Amino acid sequence: MNKLDEEALGLMRRVIEANAWRQTFGINLLGYSIKRVTDFEGRASIIDEMSMCLEFYRELEGAYLELGGENLEVAVRDQLLQIPMPESRFELGVCRLLTDRAQRIALAAYEGSRCAIFASVAARHLERPRFVQALEREVMAEFCADEGNRPRAQQAFDIWLAISLLALGRPDSPGDQRAVELGLRSTSTAELVTTYLIEMGGFAEAWGLVLTTPERLPIELPEELKAMLPAGAPAS
Repeated sequence: MNKLDEEALGLMRRVIEANAWRQTFGINLLGYSIKRVTDFEGRASIIDEMSMCLEFYRELEGAYLELGGENLEVAVRDQLLQIPMPESRFELGVCRLLTDRAQRIALAAYEGSRCAIFASVAARHLERPRFVQALEREVMAEFCADEGNRPRAQQAFDIWLAISLLALGRPDSPGDQRAVELGLRSTSTAELVTTYLIEMGGFAEAWGLVLTTPERLPIELPEELKAMLPAGAPAS
């Protein structure tokens, strides 16, 4: 690892805390939601994903200690937010699909990081098999094929799009700029959000939905990103 100064170490510890928070949330969500899934394939994928979340968390904990952190569990616990849990098999599919894509886009920006410890952790996680893409896209397509389901689908899509964007960070924040300047991350948050919104826009169009409006998102977007979103409220 190239030697990191205290500023870089502090930024990387915050990155690890954010990733550990997402794994903790993911484990809690999957444990809560498994009762919504009745098919064998779906339950097996949830169990496999929970195991992957636990493994990833352990790797993050090891990296955190190597980078001068002390107690990752305490740091994550202090950041936990009240986030709604999926109340149906369909909503779980939306949640898993959107949050998984956001995390993978975010992690890919660290594969060439100066912080070799985290770059290695990110690369290993990205190489692991995915349990949600094909299965959850099938659930979404089947549900949205009935036009009567689309208002409910739009509502779930809006909620989990907003939550998923939190995984990418806040565009143009001081920490965002410094992470790129210091070589900790290869891509700005604005570029990550752009990639994510383009992909989600494709999903929405395929399912007869639309992207949500900027004012309904939990982060402030630059004007060029706002232009990618509808100006009016989506029908729901």
